[in-house]
Amino acid sequence: MKRILILTAMAALLMVLPSQRASAQYFNHLALGVTAGIDGFGLELAAPIGNQLQLRLGGSMFPPMLRPHHTFRFEETSQHEMADVDIEAVPMFGGANLMLDWHPAGNKWFFITAGMYAGTSKILTIRNKTPFLDEDDWGKEGLMVGKVFVSTDEKGIAQGTLNVWPVRPYAGIGFGNAINSSKRVCFNFELGAAFTNGYAVKVTGENIETGESGVVRVSSEDLYTGEVDGDRTNKDNYEDKLIIDKMAKFPVVPMVKFGLYIRLF
Repeated sequence: MKRILILTAMAALLMVLPSQRASAQYFNHLALGVTAGIDGFGLELAAPIGNQLQLRLGGSMFPPMLRPHHTFRFEETSQHEMADVDIEAVPMFGGANLMLDWHPAGNKWFFITAGMYAGTSKILTIRNKTPFLDEDDWGKEGLMVGKVFVSTDEKGIAQGTLNVWPVRPYAGIGFGNAINSSKRVCFNFELGAAFTNGYAVKVTGENIETGESGVVRVSSEDLYTGEVDGDRTNKDNYEDKLIIDKMAKFPVVPMVKFGLYIRLF
């Protein structure tokens, strides 16, 4: 009797193992998705690697029309007068991404993901939207921002950038699937963080106090020209500008992303 039970169990095991191997999916399906998140709008390809892993490869960008702008007053260096300058922000956080999703319970909702984002190190550009100087002064004069002279280029544009690592490791958690062999349409939602090693603000110009020129990194101290021990208004102004130093020590950027995918085959 025991022999019969053992033989039956072995036969059942031999029947189950091939079926499990057959059910495992290794790049035999492909899905195309559209995504929206902190990294902008993008496209992704997704494929299964077995029953628990899914690979995603894609890219993202911000649309050109998404460039908020506002008018600020700066000292322009050609006449040493205060001028109203229309400043626009150009986000460029998007780029290529490669993600590996692990679904501990198979093709169920919950997953853990890890991977990387790669793109330009200049994730945000701040610049004047239109020239504010006479054409003869383009490339020679610019703006004074605290202790820093920000020069214009040959088109009359002065700019600063927010810089991070060009390759940013990523980890997060999410819900949903990028691809499922039994469904034509899938979606996912994820929360995570990309490691940036802090943020650096840089401009093209010269630090008047230190004499450094070219591409100059700007600190909170460089933007403040008053006395820290002065009146209350100056103290508040100084505290507001400390945000640059605080950003330099903040090592990650939070990520929120939603994707809608259609299985191609």
